Parts: sequence; C-alpha cells; structure tokens
Amino acid sequence: MADSPILTLIRTWAAVAWADGKIADSEGEALKRLIDGAELTAADREAAHAMLAAPVDLADGGLDGLSPDSRRGIYKAACRMAAVDREVAASERALLVRLRDALGISVDDAREIEATIPGVTAS
Repeated sequence: MADSPILTLIRTWAAVAWADGKIADSEGEALKRLIDGAELTAADREAAHAMLAAPVDLADGGLDGLSPDSRRGIYKAACRMAAVDREVAASERALLVRLRDALGISVDDAREIEATIPGVTAS
C-alpha cells in the first residue's frame, strides 16, 4: 500500500534530516511538530515516529503519482528541513540533488525554490 501524501512528506523530511548521519535537535523538533500535528492513522503515526529513531533512505518513499505542485512542495519542504539547523551539510545538499532529480524538478525550478529559503545555497 502506498504512503499517504503526508507520510511521504515526513519520510522525505526525515531522509533530509538524516542525510548528515544525525538529526539535529532543531530538525527532530520540527519533525515531531509535523508528526504530532498531522492527520495520520495510528499505523502511519507509529511509522513516522520510527523515522526519528533510525536513518531513513530516500528510496524508501513513494514519490510516484504526485502532482507537479506536490513535487515542488515536497522539494521546498525538504530544503526547509535541510536549512532548519542553519547549516546545509554537503551530504544534505547531495540528498537535495537526488530528491530534485527523483521528483523531476528542473535545476532552474530548484534554484527558484531554494532562493525563497534562507540558508539554502542554490544547487
């Protein structure tokens, strides 16, 4: 069964947060707020909380069937998560590039999205 759109977003944010091998306190708190405020089934909430405890691989998420607006929204949310600790590590940047490509977002569109988020250097 495919993830709900919100669980896909949480999985993507978690993968970005884990990209540098750890979740910074600010990243963990942002994810907890998202999880706690989201309309999730009990199983999805449990799965989302598990993403805080162990690294998440971007390949685990279901990005198929998303609208162009959803794809841009997920990329923007991932950029925000990468910059939430005020530092975008090289591993987080690499993951953003992989995510951009997986979502089918052009480099120009990615730069446009990134320009709206303080702390994210354009790819």
